[in-house]
Amino acid sequence: MNPELKTAINSEFLKLENLIIRNSCEIEQWFRSKWLDQEAPFYASVDLRNSGFKISPVDTNLFPAGFNNLNPQFEPLAIQATTIAIEKICPEAAKIIIIPENHSSRNIFYFKNLLSLSEILKNAGLEVEIGNLDPSFQKTEYEIDGHKIIVYPLQKENHRVFIKKNDHKFIPCSILLNNDLSSGDPEFLKDITQTIIPHTSAGWFNRRKSNHFKFYNQVAKEFTDFLNIDEWLINPYFDTHEDMDINNENDLKIITEKSEFLLRKIKDKYTKYGINHQPYLVIKADAGTYGMGIITIQDPSEIMQLNRKKRNKMSTIKDGQKVTKVIIQEGIHSEEILNEAVSEPVVYTIDHYVIGGFYRVHTSKDKNENLNSPGMEFFPTPFEQSCLMPDQGRDCNDPPNRFYVYGVIARLALLAAAREIYG
Repeated sequence: MNPELKTAINSEFLKLENLIIRNSCEIEQWFRSKWLDQEAPFYASVDLRNSGFKISPVDTNLFPAGFNNLNPQFEPLAIQATTIAIEKICPEAAKIIIIPENHSSRNIFYFKNLLSLSEILKNAGLEVEIGNLDPSFQKTEYEIDGHKIIVYPLQKENHRVFIKKNDHKFIPCSILLNNDLSSGDPEFLKDITQTIIPHTSAGWFNRRKSNHFKFYNQVAKEFTDFLNIDEWLINPYFDTHEDMDINNENDLKIITEKSEFLLRKIKDKYTKYGINHQPYLVIKADAGTYGMGIITIQDPSEIMQLNRKKRNKMSTIKDGQKVTKVIIQEGIHSEEILNEAVSEPVVYTIDHYVIGGFYRVHTSKDKNENLNSPGMEFFPTPFEQSCLMPDQGRDCNDPPNRFYVYGVIARLALLAAAREIYG
């Protein structure tokens, strides 16, 4: 089942969708030319928002979980893409260790993700084990959907990471990080000789959302110049504020001024395209994920009136890291509704290939709110069609065409991420 887009699509946005679908051949050639000299991230997931008048990425994750939510029908795409990616990065690879999030023992859904990710790697011809970075971790077995998962403590010798299995060592050719490194660059991995995928520098201790969207600005401009359309239709306005203390009145004044400027720009676009929605901004920690450190505002005056709960929400993120820089970004509400609940598409990639996606659905959030938030109850609905095959004889809203547009926007975000981490 696919969500129904419950809005009258803006005519300019309809032109954009039609343009993408009718020019799919030229667009694929454009992407090929961009990837010729550009290394792609090993894997990623891209959160999108479709407001009915604008579509854009709102988050790009380089350590994606949620592989268990993908349509199993598309697993061959994932296996083929993984094979290609491994051949590029480490062609001699035969063994690989996945390093999971440290919180994994408390999250059954995350273990389902590890199980699905392991199966993709195994079917791509790799021996796979899972090793935890936590020095206090003890070997633990988990039963997941009738499958046994064993997580081992990582060990190191002669600059090589391994795990001890019974009476022998499992020494991998490569290390696959499924841990976003929010708490820092692990000393344990700093001097090892094995290939780390992706490199630890892509971790949230180093990465910044504003830097990603700076590169996305470049990519979006190149793409919209190529199609001769307004870049704003696929690109959210944003600004930043550094060296911030959420309890400092001067910092709040600066954020207020920047918010006023952004809202004026957005309102000008709304007027140009005849959009009758109330514009809003999302203010979020510039580092980190898990939907932490995020607030939304419709009026800049709200910033000076933040209550203690919202200030606390903006003060720290995952692993207790203090928020010192924020990104102030144009909010893109979601008009996609599934079973009367707000939903948003999440597209997954391996190398530069789209391998599927699903809808994140939140039953207790409205269309302006962040759906990827702690404590969420969401019902992942796998895409029933791939994101690779537009049908020019059908309407834009038909699933193959809608998913193709999603795949295009997600690949723009992926290209931005590639430039961000590889240059």
